[in-house]
This record gives sequence, C-alpha cells and structure tokens, in this order.
Amino acid sequence: MRSVGRVIAAAAVLLSGIGLSGCIMGRVYRDQPLDEQKIAAIARGVTTKQEILSEFGPPQEIEGRELVAIGGPVEAFLTRRGERAPVERVVAARFFRYTYARANILAVVLLLFNYGEFDQKTDNLVIFFDGDNRVEDYAYAKRTDQLPRFGFLSR
Repeated sequence: MRSVGRVIAAAAVLLSGIGLSGCIMGRVYRDQPLDEQKIAAIARGVTTKQEILSEFGPPQEIEGRELVAIGGPVEAFLTRRGERAPVERVVAARFFRYTYARANILAVVLLLFNYGEFDQKTDNLVIFFDGDNRVEDYAYAKRTDQLPRFGFLSR
C-alpha cells in the first residue's frame, strides 16, 4: 500500500510538471512601416516640414532646441572646465524621427528550466530641418529585413 502512494505521488508531480510547462511564441509590430517611395521623394532644401507631416504623419520624436548667447554669460553652456567663453554660440537641432519596429518572441517554460528570447529590429528615419523649415538632411536605416522570419528556427 505504501508503494502505491509513492507511485501516485510521483505521477502527480510528473503530471503537474507537464501541466505547468509550455511554450510561447509571438511577434510584435510597433508603429507603421516606413514607405521607401515616400522617403525617396524627400528633396534636400526643397521639401518643407509641412509636406513631411502630411506624407508621414506625426513623428515619434521631435527635437527642437536653439540657444544663442552673444557676449553674455555662457558658463552654463560650457561643457569642460577651463573652456573659454565664446563671443557667440548657437546650438540648433531640429529633427523629426520616425521609427518602425518588429520583434520575435520565444519562451519555453519548464518546471526547473526556463528560456526566453526577444529579437527586435527597427527602421529609423531622421529628418533635419533648417531655419526655413525645409529639409536640410535626412538619414534612413532599414533593419527589420534582418529579422528572421520565424524566430530562432530560421537562423
């Protein structure tokens, strides 16, 4: 009778281990894919900020800073001790950033061993504007095509 109880207990532990294990696979898509034909139509010095907004919509990130110091105290802007104060210092950065991200997720959950993998790649478009709100320069990097189609199984 005692050995039957041990067998039942062992079977219960085994079945609960099997019941608590599992596998999770998934894909993540964040934001909208960037249209490469629209990107190719961007002309430096010609395309305006309003045209970019109408073609691509609102960006995920907007950066716009201007600091001008003419003959005044600029110690707060200096980055290194002992650096001499400039007569004029203009810092301007105006850009839009558009991104599209894709990711594969895999997780194996076992009773004593767990494994997880998250592989993400992004496409980035950064557009810089001049003082007249025209495209000064832009950069595009497409990396989502480097993401394996079926996760770790397709490497």
